[in-house]
Amino acid sequence: MNIVIVGAGNVGFTSAEVLSKIHDVLIVERDAATAENAKALLSASVFHEDGSNPKVIEAAIKRINADIIISATPDDSNNLFICFMAKRVKPSIKTVACLRDHDYIIKTSKEGSEGIDLLISPELITAEKIEKLAVLENAISYDHISTMNIDLATFRIEEGHNLVGKVVLDVEMPADCNIITVNRGGNVILNNETTEIHAGDRIRVLGSPESIFAFNKLIGIKKEAREFVILGASVVGIEVAKRLTQNNKKRVVKIIEIDEAQSRNAARELADIVVVKGDFIDMAVLRSEDVQRADVIITASAKDERNLLACIAGLRFGTRKIISKYSDRDYEKIFRYTGIESIVGYHRVIRNEITKNLIFDENAIMAVEGDKEFFFSVTIDERSDLLKNRLGDINMPEGIKVAAIRREETMIYPHMDTMFMEGDKVLLFTHMANPVKLARLFGHNTLLEL
Repeated sequence: MNIVIVGAGNVGFTSAEVLSKIHDVLIVERDAATAENAKALLSASVFHEDGSNPKVIEAAIKRINADIIISATPDDSNNLFICFMAKRVKPSIKTVACLRDHDYIIKTSKEGSEGIDLLISPELITAEKIEKLAVLENAISYDHISTMNIDLATFRIEEGHNLVGKVVLDVEMPADCNIITVNRGGNVILNNETTEIHAGDRIRVLGSPESIFAFNKLIGIKKEAREFVILGASVVGIEVAKRLTQNNKKRVVKIIEIDEAQSRNAARELADIVVVKGDFIDMAVLRSEDVQRADVIITASAKDERNLLACIAGLRFGTRKIISKYSDRDYEKIFRYTGIESIVGYHRVIRNEITKNLIFDENAIMAVEGDKEFFFSVTIDERSDLLKNRLGDINMPEGIKVAAIRREETMIYPHMDTMFMEGDKVLLFTHMANPVKLARLFGHNTLLEL
């Protein structure tokens, strides 16, 4: 496919990085330095022009006969305008608008309004992930696979938890979920049915949203999270606060923000939440606001270095759970080095959304850890060696696990006697799997692109 991306900032750059591996990409960027950076680092063409100019939009689309246009400028109204103008140039083009502010989210073509075919909001997705991590006391990572309406969460097992000493096969699992991996040290255990669970293990579970919450309770909750402190009144911080207090839940939420304008905005939007103007990397401010009492500290400012310093302050308080967002991918290793496990990377959110929606279409592709672990789905057809065979009879290549099967509208979490039928959509987890063997087993050469 031929794709135009307007804007080479964080969203546009990451989108181009992913898509240019498979498709032809033309980037439109008005800032000279940003355009030169994209030209130097990406295998994509770069058009140094103002992408909000209708003549530039038309020229870019016609230049490569674009099939898709992604508008990823910092201005939400610009992104909507660019998509509407693209439809006027070429009605058949697929339009993708990247939005930050919830107020700009409008109906898409699937919902009966022409103009925008797909909306992607990394901020709102990031907020959803952070909120789920905050209320799942034992979870350290969380993802939602919207195409199948299932969740993926990694849980931390500690001394005193109910599962310590149990064998995976003997765990009375909630309905509609499956243990995918047991991570121990640097090892990923896929064939884990006879594995004894130890304190320190990280257990990755896939299942319905209800079953993920049930598994969290099964592990054992030492203290239910009720008090939350959010450091930073960014779009993400405000959205997390809204989610934590919706449906009149009995939770105490406080936001601390140094910027006066942002503090005022948060106070207007969050009438029932305490908003404090103060520097949240100042230990005196944190102590004066009793941040040490919080069950969960969430750092959500726009500056990674401030989030990092706030997390370190939280560690000094001994807060059991600290969650942070970060934008610059170089900060990921720094956060992990400090011991902060629950981090949500902006670039990972963008990458997964772009890949799920624009590379493999209905297949639920999702990178989990780096570039070596993926979740994705494959439809069983006459080319597949799995057709009409039982799971236990198949010699799976190393590094592959069948996580779930969607058969029509039903999700199946398979056992050894589960038989694969034509039309089944099989959700696979791969860890450093051989793509050639994977493609041979499922009869899909497109898997080689992984």
